[in-house]
Amino acid sequence: MNLIKLISDLKEHIKRAIMKCQADLGVGFKISEINLEIPEQKIHGDISTNAALEFSKLFRVKPLVIASSIVQNFDKLNYIERIEIAQPGFINFFLDKKFFFEVLREIDDNFENYGRMPKKNKKILVEFVSANPTGPMHVGNARLGVLGDSLSEVLKFAGFEVYKEFYVNDAGNQIEKFADSLIARYLQIFDSSIEFPEDGYQGDYIKQIAEEFKNIYGDKYSVCSRKILQDKILDFALPESINKMKNTLSSYKINYDNWFYESSLYESGEITSVLKKFKEKNATYTKDNAVWFKATDFGAQKDEVLVRNNGIPTYFAADIAYHVNKFLVRKFDICINFLGADHQGHIPRMHAAMKCLGVDSSRLIFIIVQFVRIIKKHQIFVMSKREGKIETLEDFINQMSVDCSRFIFNMQTANSAMDFDISAVVRNDSNNPSYYVKYACVRIQSILRQFDRIPERENIDFELLNSEIERELMLEVARFPVIVEESVNLLDSTRLARYVVNLAAIFHKFYNTNKVKNDDYSLSNARYFLCLQILRVIKIVLKILKIDIPRKM
Repeated sequence: MNLIKLISDLKEHIKRAIMKCQADLGVGFKISEINLEIPEQKIHGDISTNAALEFSKLFRVKPLVIASSIVQNFDKLNYIERIEIAQPGFINFFLDKKFFFEVLREIDDNFENYGRMPKKNKKILVEFVSANPTGPMHVGNARLGVLGDSLSEVLKFAGFEVYKEFYVNDAGNQIEKFADSLIARYLQIFDSSIEFPEDGYQGDYIKQIAEEFKNIYGDKYSVCSRKILQDKILDFALPESINKMKNTLSSYKINYDNWFYESSLYESGEITSVLKKFKEKNATYTKDNAVWFKATDFGAQKDEVLVRNNGIPTYFAADIAYHVNKFLVRKFDICINFLGADHQGHIPRMHAAMKCLGVDSSRLIFIIVQFVRIIKKHQIFVMSKREGKIETLEDFINQMSVDCSRFIFNMQTANSAMDFDISAVVRNDSNNPSYYVKYACVRIQSILRQFDRIPERENIDFELLNSEIERELMLEVARFPVIVEESVNLLDSTRLARYVVNLAAIFHKFYNTNKVKNDDYSLSNARYFLCLQILRVIKIVLKILKIDIPRKM
């Protein structure tokens, strides 16, 4: 028995009780989903429902009356010790301690798979970061990377077949600007009067790449045609830039199953094929010598350009072809895209394009990640990739451990703006969640090493685990499968991070007020078993989040 199964049974019992209430009062209506939650305050029970409040209007009776009727009609359910009603009509359920003992046994029986969900016949592609290969990775990419990578691991744990992909924008306008910037810096080595493009990339890394190109080829390409120089310098710079991105992300514990190149869509003719399909569906028109998609016919607020008046397809056209490749060529069931907050407008037009092509747009899920503000010496560091003012991911990692930054980025939901004060989080205290959770691991392992012999489970008296803090710990480890399920349903890995921090906090509180190995042999053994299961749950979460598990600190 785990908490997910118990909650499911509880919902059915509440539904049956409501049906009995309907019969008693002569009222009939369809019973919708029953909402259950685990309250933060212990006085509100282990599980609580607002069902009486939700259905009181349909019954046309006060919530407290409905709550009382539901409780009176509630059939006995194993592991429910008692039921209480609270103003203005909440029903609070308190769990029998035998349920918690069952949970501890379940973890012990199959601890590596505790909380793991059954395998599902669904392929999910998670695309995240997908930064332009026009410069170093920056701290904004770090947050996108951590959230995308962590969600992928959660989905794998939940039984999905998951693939991680980086979409390389190696074609289009930004690459043109990248080439123009490199060409200018290369030619300036030989002629300082060469002007730099007004909208070019200003960073020192552009100068560095140009210098490296010169060291290999000298002035050989300073007098050739611009097209030859552009092709040659991009052939040199792009692989270098992409390899650096791969290495940087790998050092951040992010590795992809595939790097998909935008240029391949041009080479394969997939963009041309998509444009043809749109035309066949009468979903395009020509205006100002450009080809437009009738996006408003498919739910978008405005039409979009597919082919510019110079005959070059837009980034949007390439992205449509990319998603056709995802859904119709590679046959993914669900595609999840992580986007920065400045790309929000891309969502309705992509959904419109999928709808036009007969792909259920609900299968294309976008997660918007808000910006990160880096705070240095109590001041906000304003970044601009174009101006070369960036906090590179490499520099960021060098200022703290990878685990620390990965953990912190997993502490706030993607849709919340984030201030990252580097000086505040590198300290070894509760402000550093990575340290705080790891310290709990080290403490538990230190406790377990104090025992000369591992207690046999058959001889453990679980009834001795009867204090409030021990009950709180057992409830928290019981919550883990529910947290996994919620993380999947909401596509939010940050729930796991906050959960394990809370579990660590409860353990530290227990540790500071209770001696595990003590003069009471039976109590010591029971607490040993409890600590062992807490450690196992923490390890599962840290493994999902790719956080190292220390033995000593």
